[in-house]
Amino acid sequence: MARRKTISDEAVLDAALGVMIAKGPNDYTLADIAAVAGISPATLLQRFGDKRRLAVAVFARDNQGFERTLAALPAAVGAAAVIAVFRLLTPDTVDIDRFADQLLWLRQDMRDPDLNQLARERFTLLRAAVAARLPPLPMAPELAARLVEAQWQGALNQWGIERQGRLVDYVTESLAAWMILAQRAL
Repeated sequence: MARRKTISDEAVLDAALGVMIAKGPNDYTLADIAAVAGISPATLLQRFGDKRRLAVAVFARDNQGFERTLAALPAAVGAAAVIAVFRLLTPDTVDIDRFADQLLWLRQDMRDPDLNQLARERFTLLRAAVAARLPPLPMAPELAARLVEAQWQGALNQWGIERQGRLVDYVTESLAAWMILAQRAL
């Protein structure tokens, strides 16, 4: 007879996400996750198969939470509403090391087909949330959402190099300037 789970898969995945984000894709171990989750490494393997499949399950669950977060946002329209979406997603940090470590996950998203699919699903969710909040612009909302998201991604990278103030403030300034330029084109 199979043993009853005392710690749910969801709780394990949530614990794993914290460890994986803190340590990055190359430095976490199953033992690290097991210790935080309160289970053995062998149990992790039984439930999720291997480290890669665990990572895919973790980010699939994170996408579900991301979707709930976006759905809970106010349904406002305008530049401030768009910027609010990105402020929610931008860490309030001046810690370049922690921020830079997250770029290693971006590399994984580009290389692993399953993580890439999850990243594309996340971008689709984000762009839909942004498109629903955009003010009138001289382009299709889907294109504008993709472009403002590109501005956000670029601002994140620029801050990583320039390190001017808090990341969230840098991103907000960049997005506000983009929205002004886009609205002037009307």
